[in-house]
Parts: sequence; C-alpha cells; structure tokens
Amino acid sequence: MKLVARVLTVASLLVGIAAASLWAQQRADVERVKQRLVGSYKLVSYTSYDQNGAATKLPYSVGQISYDAANRMSAQLVRDDRPTTAPRTDAERAAAYSSMISYFGRYEIDVEKNIVTHHVEGSISPTMVGQGMPRYFEFSPDGASLFLSVKNGERVTGRLQWDRYK
Repeated sequence: MKLVARVLTVASLLVGIAAASLWAQQRADVERVKQRLVGSYKLVSYTSYDQNGAATKLPYSVGQISYDAANRMSAQLVRDDRPTTAPRTDAERAAAYSSMISYFGRYEIDVEKNIVTHHVEGSISPTMVGQGMPRYFEFSPDGASLFLSVKNGERVTGRLQWDRYK
C-alpha cells in the first residue's frame, strides 16, 4: 500500500509540474504577442467579403486602434462621407451617428487561435456594450502592420489593415 501511495504521489507531482510548465509557456506566449500588439495603429483599409468571397472596400479611410500594456484598447473608424458640419436635423444627426464606429474596453489574447477579443465597455453604439468581439490577428513580417479579421464560422467577413504609427 505504501508503494502505491508513493507512486500516486510522484505521479500527481509530475502531472502538477507538467501543468505548471504548460501554463508558464502559454503565459510567455501571451506576453510575447502582447509586446508585439501594444501600440497605436492607423487604419489603412477595411474590406468586407460577401457569401461568395467577393471583396468590397468599405468607405472607412480614417481610423485608429490602440492597445496598451494594461490590457486596455480603443478603436475609432470614420467614414469618408462623414458630415463636416454640426448636425441640425434628426436626419443629419442620424447620418453623423452612423458614420463612425467607436468603442473601448479591455482585450484578451488567445495565442493558440490567434484571436484578440475586444470586451466592449463603452461605445457610440449602445448595442456593442457588453459584447466580446473576437478578431483574428496576424502581423506583417516586419511588425509594421496588424491585420484583424472578422469571421462568421470559418468564413472571413471583414479584414482591416492597421499600420503602426511611427
């Protein structure tokens, strides 16, 4: 009995050490990706893909996304046709409201799936608040560009290119 107890104790210790080692490696991977991600980027392009994979460049030409070391992020995108004067009518206010995407919150990285999830805490659009918005990320080889993709299942429905501010 004592031998069985010792074997079980050693086995339990080995499993615990292996689990701790795996957790430490995953944590190191998250930190490595986070170091690459942290910074501010300007919008280069936003492309939408329909059911057949046909690409349409969306009319957002101005934008910024930022990630910080405290796991906080913010994003703003502005349509090309955004009104440049203060809205006076309900129709003008609706046009101004719908011509911008803006939100902030915390982010979480899943290194194995290459996903950064934006957990929206505040937004110009009230329906976004409380949402977890997964974005599939990749970096250009030189690290100057960040690509974020939106998916519906396995199908990419949108892709944004962001270039790091210099």
